[in-house]
Amino acid sequence: MKRVLLIINVIVSLLISVGSNAAINAQWNKIKVRKGVEVFEGVIPNSPVVAFRGVSVIDAPIGNVVSVIHDVSRIKEWMSDLAGSRVLERKSVLEKIEYNHTKTPWPLDDRDFVYSVKVVINKENKSVDILVENATHPDAPPVKGIVRGTLHSSRYFLKSIDNGTRTHIEVEILADPNGNIPKWVVNLFQSAWPSNTIAGIGKIATESGYKIHPDITPFLVKTP
Repeated sequence: MKRVLLIINVIVSLLISVGSNAAINAQWNKIKVRKGVEVFEGVIPNSPVVAFRGVSVIDAPIGNVVSVIHDVSRIKEWMSDLAGSRVLERKSVLEKIEYNHTKTPWPLDDRDFVYSVKVVINKENKSVDILVENATHPDAPPVKGIVRGTLHSSRYFLKSIDNGTRTHIEVEILADPNGNIPKWVVNLFQSAWPSNTIAGIGKIATESGYKIHPDITPFLVKTP
């Protein structure tokens, strides 16, 4: 059982991904506060897995936060047990398709995911949407010995607050690692994903002297 629980934590930490106009259509119920993050669960009709949502504030400007999420080179710092991650295709500066592979304990198979990422910046209300959805790509065919998971929908919603000094963040995810892991175990341990994800992003975004990714700099919302 311990190995099963560990694999769930690994898989959930791999997935990236919310705001007032939630991407996932669910009835959200608050279940706990963990690491300063309000955590909600949402039941999806006809879905064996539950959606999860986290809401918190990061003590860093919005440019820092969106840069952390966008920067593939630092993804291993906030995604546990990540074996590898790469950009398969860049459709534009703010739109791409990514591949992630995570290691899991024996005897369970590793998992991998292919998904599209789109960054939408709204300068008027000083907010950013990062939309993540399941995808396929010819450069990432299924690999023997690795189970391909399904990232149905995921989203980050960021809003600049307190005169640009802090960032309101909301995250949502609806994902299925597939394979032979019982869905009740998946649902039980995916509830840690929102708080782990936000805490990991916040740790990097609040580093002293953190440098914003050059892809993001031209699009930054100007704040006092």
